Amino acid sequence: MPPVRCQISTLAHARAEFVRHPGPRLLAAELAVLLAARLVWGSWSVSVAVVVAVLLAVNPFTEWLIHVFLLHCPADGGRRDRIVGYSHRRHHEDPRDLRFQFIRPSVIYGGMVVNAAIVLAFRTDAALTGVLAAVVITLFYEWVHFLIHTDHAPRNAIYRRLHRAHRLHHFRNEKYWLGVTTRTADRVLRTNPRKEDVEISPTAKSALVAR
Repeated sequence: MPPVRCQISTLAHARAEFVRHPGPRLLAAELAVLLAARLVWGSWSVSVAVVVAVLLAVNPFTEWLIHVFLLHCPADGGRRDRIVGYSHRRHHEDPRDLRFQFIRPSVIYGGMVVNAAIVLAFRTDAALTGVLAAVVITLFYEWVHFLIHTDHAPRNAIYRRLHRAHRLHHFRNEKYWLGVTTRTADRVLRTNPRKEDVEISPTAKSALVAR
């Protein structure tokens, strides 16, 4: 199949294109169900705040680990490669191809099953809120990642830095700048060097080097 690309320069156009794709729609639908369940549940406890705080604290490192060990897994035809590795390599080959821009629906369906199992197993407000927060974080990741690969010019200072770092990951060296929604893990784990200190990788546009 030929690449699927779209010229997107405004936020309005970006939002319209974003919701056209099944991955974001599935995440939004799951989010709506979880929000409704959270409102019906009603009760709140201190553990809710603790769970949300922990998720927000570990998210930069979770994002980093997923990017390194799953998305940039070896191209060996193994399970990780089939589920996410191949698609992510195609994304590196052509970052503007919308076919490989988003989390695959099959992965999201799997996440839905896991999330439902967590809620049913624990049956607490903390478990439900934690799953809800995880879906919000995932949908936010999808939006930021998608927006970075459009023609929309970054204006906000924080987003501008994220935009630059992710473009460097794609076009400078895929072993660095592994955060998408945050640069915290890159700073802590020393994968946020100055552009001038890193050589251009010959595999940046194929991501054949796992890590």
